[in-house]
Amino acid sequence: MNKTQALKAFSDEYIVMKEGEKSTFSRIVNKLFQVNFLTKRKPGDTNDYRFILAFKEVFEAFFVLSDFTLNIKREDEVVYIQNDNLFNHMRLRKTESVLLLVIRIIYQRKKDFVTLDENVEIFLNEIHEELTRIGYLDHKRITKDKLKPALTFLRNYNIIDYIDKGLHDDARIKIYPTILYVTNLDSIKEIVQKLEGYVEAGGEDIEETDED
Repeated sequence: MNKTQALKAFSDEYIVMKEGEKSTFSRIVNKLFQVNFLTKRKPGDTNDYRFILAFKEVFEAFFVLSDFTLNIKREDEVVYIQNDNLFNHMRLRKTESVLLLVIRIIYQRKKDFVTLDENVEIFLNEIHEELTRIGYLDHKRITKDKLKPALTFLRNYNIIDYIDKGLHDDARIKIYPTILYVTNLDSIKEIVQKLEGYVEAGGEDIEETDED
């Protein structure tokens, strides 16, 4: 769909929407610009996910006009937007990048053992165990002053959720299927290779560019 087609499609679809639907549309558009990822699996986002499916054409047309692509992954119940000009990349610190990759590995390992209606849930100590296994940690722990902002960052983008503010080892972390679309790494082998690069680089906290 080019922009001329998108403009016509948006005008045709938007004009027939009720005022309440237009308000919901605006709210969800702004939400997507802010958090990028929505999933039906997250409480509070379920109705927004369904609304996007119901008004798919008007959302698609709007984002084409904004130089974004709306991606709907029904198989994982995920919606996200992607800038067509590769702008809006997020800068991640090393701790955020490493946690993201480790959580992705654990998610891949466990997702086949939950039903379609369930989310993968892990304990915080599983993250530390995986980091130790790959050699990133030497039987230590990521300090809470680095761990908390990194986990909060991932939660703010609807990638994970957790409640335990004390970040104890038995803190339960819910992983959303949005994690599958955060990076363009398609296999566990690629993820492990990326992690090995961080291990070889040492433990200093540097900035890395997110893949998406």
